[in-house]
Amino acid sequence: MQTDKQPPAEVKFNSNLCFRPLVMYLKKNIAEGNPGMLKLYGQVVEEFESHPELLEPITDINDLRSHSELIEELLSAVFPPTTSNFMYGVSIPFKPEAVYVSPLFKKQLLKPKTNIITIPEFDLNTALTPQRLQFAYGLILKKYYGLESSQTYRSVYSNPDADTGLVRYMELRVDGRFIEVRPVGELPKLPESVIESQTNRLMNITEMMQHIPLEKFVFDGLFVLRINDMTEQEVIAKMKNRFLDNNAFSDSSIYNELEEQVQCLIGMKDVSIGITPFFKINNHYVYSDLHNTNSILFRHFKSIPDKDEISDYCKLLFRDNNQPLLFETLTEQSINEVQCLHYYHLEGGRSLILCPLKLKKDLIGMLEITSTIPGQLKPQHISKIEPAIPLFTLGLEKSLEQLNSQVDRVIKKKFTAVQPAVEWKFTEAALNYIVNLSTKEDVKIERIAFDEVFPLYSAIDIRNSSTERSHSIQLDIVEQLELALRVVKKAQAEISFPLLQEIEFKINKYIIAASDVLQSEEEMSINEFFHGQITSVFNHLRSVEPSLKNVIEEYFSALDPQVGMLYKHRKDYENSVTRINETLSRFIDKEQIAAQKVYPHYFERYVTDGLEFNIYMGQSLTPRKKFDEIYLRNLKMWQLTVLAKASRLTHNLESELTIPLRTTQLILSHNQALAILFRTEERKFDVDGAYNVRYEIIKKRIDKVRIKETNERLTQPGKIAIVYTQHKDAEEYTEYIEFLQNKNLLKPGIEKHDLEELQGVSGLKALRVDVNFDDLAPAQKKVELSATTSQELIGK
Repeated sequence: MQTDKQPPAEVKFNSNLCFRPLVMYLKKNIAEGNPGMLKLYGQVVEEFESHPELLEPITDINDLRSHSELIEELLSAVFPPTTSNFMYGVSIPFKPEAVYVSPLFKKQLLKPKTNIITIPEFDLNTALTPQRLQFAYGLILKKYYGLESSQTYRSVYSNPDADTGLVRYMELRVDGRFIEVRPVGELPKLPESVIESQTNRLMNITEMMQHIPLEKFVFDGLFVLRINDMTEQEVIAKMKNRFLDNNAFSDSSIYNELEEQVQCLIGMKDVSIGITPFFKINNHYVYSDLHNTNSILFRHFKSIPDKDEISDYCKLLFRDNNQPLLFETLTEQSINEVQCLHYYHLEGGRSLILCPLKLKKDLIGMLEITSTIPGQLKPQHISKIEPAIPLFTLGLEKSLEQLNSQVDRVIKKKFTAVQPAVEWKFTEAALNYIVNLSTKEDVKIERIAFDEVFPLYSAIDIRNSSTERSHSIQLDIVEQLELALRVVKKAQAEISFPLLQEIEFKINKYIIAASDVLQSEEEMSINEFFHGQITSVFNHLRSVEPSLKNVIEEYFSALDPQVGMLYKHRKDYENSVTRINETLSRFIDKEQIAAQKVYPHYFERYVTDGLEFNIYMGQSLTPRKKFDEIYLRNLKMWQLTVLAKASRLTHNLESELTIPLRTTQLILSHNQALAILFRTEERKFDVDGAYNVRYEIIKKRIDKVRIKETNERLTQPGKIAIVYTQHKDAEEYTEYIEFLQNKNLLKPGIEKHDLEELQGVSGLKALRVDVNFDDLAPAQKKVELSATTSQELIGK
């Protein structure tokens, strides 16, 4: 049933105390032939039946005094005498009036000299809880409308301990089995919408109260109340939630909560806790004020060597011991024997528990519990705190991981691949972080971001790489099937083996399938056929028929020993892709060295089936060198030149590849400056800000874009495509193209195209130009066209 967050408070329950439901329950059990029940409660049931007034709803509890002994005998069926030390009771349904309670219940939960229950759940001055309303409607719906519902409910509430002042968490369990519900007047009609057809859930409480008012029903019977101390479970749950916060050991408010929760666990208010971490990174102790703030032990150490010494001592103290150490009283003898105790004594500690927090076998910290009163901490307090020790260990482990990440950033361990152009930024951020740590507690390393940078994007893609890969797989499969067919036919000529006919049928079927478009399911079936039936039968025939041994061994020798399949054409394909990627990577990296000398910029490349690279440049990247638009123009010229050279390289490679793969070349022109942010999780820069995300969207979607109103892909082998949105971009790149045409790197002519609309992107246009492969002699093609260098182009 759906519940409202704040159900109305004005609802009143019509309820009366009545023993009839409990008596009828016992009578039913006796009637079912339970001899124990008859012996224990048979006479009680008879006594109640001899007093009919006790079976009717009782409006005045004072009328029960003359029958108190009989009522106690009846309620012993619910509360055996052995439970007298527990908290339990009986109340009028949905009302705070107790009828019968245990001594402990009376002491802690009844208003003095009254029978009024002080549990918040029964407070008449507060709004009715959703649980009570839901429970009441559950009883009604179960009896009169045939809908299943629970006859019990529970709630947890906090209760201050009168002796210690600490919060205890108590669970109230309400048993409503002994309640009879009856309507006042005509039974209200249940609306058809009581159950939502789509979710199969009952309507919410507010709607239920409108259609079926509680005032239309009377609840006769009694509530059986049981109270359990849930302090340990609730405190542990609250601790778990707190340790989800990465700042659990540095945030003072959270730390204070943890201290209060430890006090609740062990049942003592006048104890203090400390958490001393022993963090090692790269085999060296590290001491962060952010994490050492709550350490009692480290309060007396200023120098790192002193902290190192005491940390080593504590590790030695717990080297062979995973259990907490208890010092009931810090005596002179114990202080002299255990080096670290002196420092707790200086802080006023006179009784102490040290709990080791270990990650695997390594001590990563200690939980310190101290009292200023000698002898106050006892062995039983260790057993109470033990359930929380794994949580403190987990919290320290998370803090260590976080600190590891911070230190990695400080020493640039995560940025070893970052080019010198932006290394200064990481160094600056690390220095700022270290300096701020000495003066502040809550310091976070600054974001590594650059504003107003200009992006350049290029992609060299192997055309139809997926198709070529699938084709190579088909060729290997068909060839292996034909090799297997040869063995099967020879075997049939030599011996009588009926199974061979069925295998031959499968082979021919698979050859037909593999010669067409090979589906992934068919590929899997053929692979299973090779590894299963073919291998099994061929191994058998090889061992029993000497005349077939050679032809079968020829079959197996043709297979790749690692995959157990023919791998010739796939290997040729993979070698061809690898050759292209390695050649392009070497070429781009070499050209990048020259480009960085002109103006420092951030550069990153990715190898896929081909190669992509991003470039970012701008004043914020190189604050010590004045940025000018001429550098951006030069880098665009370099970009176009490199793609022309790369196209020539891959064209020249075609004759040397076992599979003649070809490449397409693509540039995305974007003249607007944007912001980039270093993503530490991905270890790369990415655009920052919602507006700038459009640039990334275009990058991801233009590789397969088609020319508008045609089915032709924009990118084509032997051509360079330049995608843009603004006319001035086209004018700028036209100048670069004409220059490279004059250098015979590109062929004359420029194609201009409108592009189809992509998801979330419209208005794209493109220039396309042919790379010139004809002007170079074969010997010259071996040279990486270094004569037309970036320096020459930049001097334009």
